Order: sequence, then C-alpha cells, then structure tokens
Amino acid sequence: MILKFLKRLFETPSGEYGSLMDSRDPKVEFSKSTIDQVVAALKPIILPAHSLQLVSQSTTEFPQLTNNMNWPVNRREIPLHYYGTVKSENFQIAIFQNPDGIKKDDTNVQLVYTPKNQWSQLKELQPTDPLYISKSRYVKTPIKSLPIYEEIIHRYPDIHKLIIKLSPKHPWTLYKKAKVELCGAQITEQLGGYPQWIINDIDYRKINKSDLLIQIKEQSDHKIIFLFTDSKELTTMKQSI
Repeated sequence: MILKFLKRLFETPSGEYGSLMDSRDPKVEFSKSTIDQVVAALKPIILPAHSLQLVSQSTTEFPQLTNNMNWPVNRREIPLHYYGTVKSENFQIAIFQNPDGIKKDDTNVQLVYTPKNQWSQLKELQPTDPLYISKSRYVKTPIKSLPIYEEIIHRYPDIHKLIIKLSPKHPWTLYKKAKVELCGAQITEQLGGYPQWIINDIDYRKINKSDLLIQIKEQSDHKIIFLFTDSKELTTMKQSI
C-alpha cells in the first residue's frame, strides 16, 4: 500500500508517462547524442547563480542595514549572530541566525533583503556585544542553475515532452545526467537561480512569477529556507532536510 501511495505521489501531472519513481535509475546508460539533445534544450533556460558555503573567517565587518533598522532579535529578544552579507547585482541579503534553529523559534533565522535602489540608505550597524559577529562567513562561487525535474514538468512542458520522447522509461535519470553535465554537483545553498527543492510538495503556480533570492540551511541543519520575491513582496518557504 505504501509503495502504491508513493507512486501516486510522484506521478507526473497527466499520469500518461507513469511515475517518476519508476524512472529514477542511476545505472541506466544513455548515448552521448541523447544526452546532448537534452543539454541543447536546457541551455536557453539556465540561470546564473552562486553557490554558498559557510567558512571560518575572522573579521570585524559589521552589517550594512537601512537607517531605520535595529539589530535583529528573536522572540525572546536575544540578538542573532551575523553571518555576513551576500550580494548580487540587484540586491543584498544580510544573514542573521541563532544556532538553536527555527524548530524552537522561527525568528531564529532572519534574512534581511535590501534591493539595489535602497543601497544609498545603508548604514553600518554595530551589535551590543562583539560576540554577535560570527566567526564564520558565507562565500559565494558562480554556478549555472537548472530546476529539479518536477519543475521542468510544470514550467517547461516542451522540454519535458522531449525528454519523454528520448527516454519514456527513465526521463528523470536522463534529465539528471544532462543537468549534471551543465551544472555539476547538486547544491543545497545558493544565491539566485532556481530553487533546489528537497521534497516535491510545491504548488508551482504560487511561485510562477517569483524569483528565488536565496536558499540556505539553518545552523541546526533541520530546515532549508527559501526566500522569494515577486518585486512587490517577499515570500519565505521552508522544507525539512
């Protein structure tokens, strides 16, 4: 019964092509020409992004926040630790966390988003205690980003149909191999790009017109946090690891 339920859960929207669970076989081999056809179809939808990695880095750098902001605190009024600021061409995000994680208090992680048109309002903010400046920082590395296959099905049906045509029994595996060729190893933390969902439980209509700003793990390693914008408001989503 459980197997049947899981198959229904991962079944493609139309049900026409069977379940994605059945198509996940990393041992399946494909010809180079087959993979190349998928690679060529995927190249136009690649988004530039940056992978994020938390590294030990002693620094006296203070966050730059807009003039009206105070140092972020959680519900118990405990100041959060500052883990640095990551920037793109159009925005920056200052990262604050309490190591206890959001399982105990969802205000233990706060991502302070500032669009480029507000950078002139930024001002250095110092904590009440230097201990709230973390000795670790997020560093970024340029990468290419593609969505998970389930999002291809919803957002790019023509590419999905091509993959199904090339490999009716193992479309997920074919896509995975083409994605790895273009993007390299899978990542869990990034700035920009497509969200790399851990669980396919997303209604893609809700984020269809939104852009991913950042995807980051909380320090307790229990959750992945996704921050989106539709240019008008911010949306936060969380998934268990």
